[in-house]
Amino acid sequence: MHVLILSSRCTEEQRNGLTALRGYLETHGDLCEALDWYSFLSDSVSRINARSRKLVRHHIQELLAEGFSTLGKSDEKSPEKGGFHKLVDISAKELARFIQEGDYELVLCAEPVASALLERASKEAPFSAVTVLMATEDHLQHHIGLDHVLPPESVASDQALEETRAVLETLIKEKRSSSVKNSAPTVQSSLRHQILKTPKAVYEASGIVVNGRRIKSLLFTTDLAIIRNCDADAIFAVYPFTPQQAISEALIKAAYVPVFCGVGGGTTKGVRTVGLAKDAEGQGAMGVVLNAPISNHNLRAVSAAVDIPVVITVVNEDTSIAHRLESGAAIINVAGGIETPTIVRKIRAKYPDIPIIATGGGSDESIRATILAGANAITITPPSSKDLFQVMMSKYREM
Repeated sequence: MHVLILSSRCTEEQRNGLTALRGYLETHGDLCEALDWYSFLSDSVSRINARSRKLVRHHIQELLAEGFSTLGKSDEKSPEKGGFHKLVDISAKELARFIQEGDYELVLCAEPVASALLERASKEAPFSAVTVLMATEDHLQHHIGLDHVLPPESVASDQALEETRAVLETLIKEKRSSSVKNSAPTVQSSLRHQILKTPKAVYEASGIVVNGRRIKSLLFTTDLAIIRNCDADAIFAVYPFTPQQAISEALIKAAYVPVFCGVGGGTTKGVRTVGLAKDAEGQGAMGVVLNAPISNHNLRAVSAAVDIPVVITVVNEDTSIAHRLESGAAIINVAGGIETPTIVRKIRAKYPDIPIIATGGGSDESIRATILAGANAITITPPSSKDLFQVMMSKYREM
């Protein structure tokens, strides 16, 4: 293996762990190289003016003192943190290039700040190297988007080191194999390249195959601008008003991807939901979505009227899934807030094969927790236009 070790402000426990693993790897013929990530950041500072350099160093020290993986999070109102944000972007791109050019198979780190920089680098320019964080239980929450976490026990003995090396070799083989199988050329326009991207964690889901098309990510929105500028597999068009045919028709016509249309179930019930579902099918919807209050009788009427999947929303553990399935539901959509993984896990334990869509929350960790609980596809709530404009305007002010 060709290994890059990112280290700098390590604690004694972290240093001992990295040293033990490096020694074992080198003993078995692996090539290990170390990179001081703090110096790497400092070198990148030279691309920013002298005043920013001083401020950036100050904020790096703040991060080290706090011990949180907040690397790269900036306050647009603060020019000092804006400079720090710019530094992180530069450093992440350079680190990604460094890893690519070095053809490293494994990149290992132990500090939260290093793991955050590494995670940002993998987003800036994806590479085939496996990324690993060696962390104690207290620091596992800092693992964001890396391929694997090694607990301290993984280097506690020769047997543990042997097992750890075997795990790392397997991860490398799997990632290299996956990158070869899944690599694809990218084509994009010169103006419409800054689209809203799905969190990487969503791609770890199995997906749901609907009429031959695999769906892993569904964007929860009716904003036409966002629908036309996203990479989600499908659109989940459910909104807090009574459904209208004009809205569903506009969304389906505008979208590049399949649309699942809300057709009522709460305020809107009865015969109207049947009519809305038939209209949505005629307009080209991939599926229709009914809200949690809908009766089983009403659900049965809708499912009998259309030849596209009927998605039923579940918001708590008390819902009788058996009755929903008997009434024609084809897909379960779990929207239980922070209880979503718990509800999904309970449903999956009893029904191992039914398709489940679930809300993923706002982080990779919550998305992974929902997938591990048994969700096949994830609904993602996009940022508002106001939030997107804030990011854009911040960049314009730096120009």
